[in-house]
Amino acid sequence: MKDQKIAAKLFTYLVFGIVILVTFVSIVGFVSSYNYDLVNVTTRVNVTHAFPEVKYVIVGAPAPTNVTLNAGSTRTVQCNATIRNWNGYNDLIRVNATFYYQANQSSDSDARAWHYTNSTCVELSNDGQFYANYSCMFDTYYFANNGTWTCNVTATSSFNFTGSGTNTTKINPLYALNVTDVIDYGNLSVLDTSNNITATVTNFGNMNINVSVLGYGATQGDGIGLICQYGNNISIQNERFSSNVSTAWAAKTVLATTNKDVGSTIIKQYSDVTPVTLDTYWQLYVPPNPFGLCTGTVRFTATAP
Repeated sequence: MKDQKIAAKLFTYLVFGIVILVTFVSIVGFVSSYNYDLVNVTTRVNVTHAFPEVKYVIVGAPAPTNVTLNAGSTRTVQCNATIRNWNGYNDLIRVNATFYYQANQSSDSDARAWHYTNSTCVELSNDGQFYANYSCMFDTYYFANNGTWTCNVTATSSFNFTGSGTNTTKINPLYALNVTDVIDYGNLSVLDTSNNITATVTNFGNMNINVSVLGYGATQGDGIGLICQYGNNISIQNERFSSNVSTAWAAKTVLATTNKDVGSTIIKQYSDVTPVTLDTYWQLYVPPNPFGLCTGTVRFTATAP
């Protein structure tokens, strides 16, 4: 009887253990099947607006090369840019550019010697998706400072996001001048000396200049000042000049077949309105015995001071 009770208890313990084991295995399997110790969750966002990007800027006139300005006039400098906009090339609402001298900033006010703005750059082409090519033109004046210049292109999207890109070029020194068309001594007789005749020299470049002069009749070096219709020609020694209106004939510089300096420096132009000029004063003595209309050439040359 006692053995039966012991056996019954052992059986009960065995069954209870089996139940506990099965329950534990079931719980572990349940937890493992749902991977609660390591869970990967997908993240997601839809970016609806991005900054436009100015990828490439090429600046030159029109090729990417140094710029030589046009004396007394303007030179169109072209600045091209490739722009990428992930919202589409046609989402760009504005492309503008500045062109400015190395000592200045893009944000400075315009001045023809050192800063230009183009608020309406023109689209040249696009790829139908994200890329567009734009051209920005600058009519650059002859007195724009020589040295390094920067083109800054800025693109604006419909969301008012902006992107910018820059590149540089160099504007070359320009030594150039313009002079009164004719030095007309008027009607003179032999043995007469003319009054002062003014020849005005204008600085047509972007550098300070000195001015030198030489003369000839038909060809350079011929020693003739003016070739006359009849009689003798007028030799070059009879033509004189000065940059001072008060200088008398005897003190004036004698014109020669080689360059002589006028004696004054003409500074470069900075103002948008006022050209920088120098008046030179000329006189002619008529020796015996030319007659009729006499003509010659005076060559004015701009040189570095």
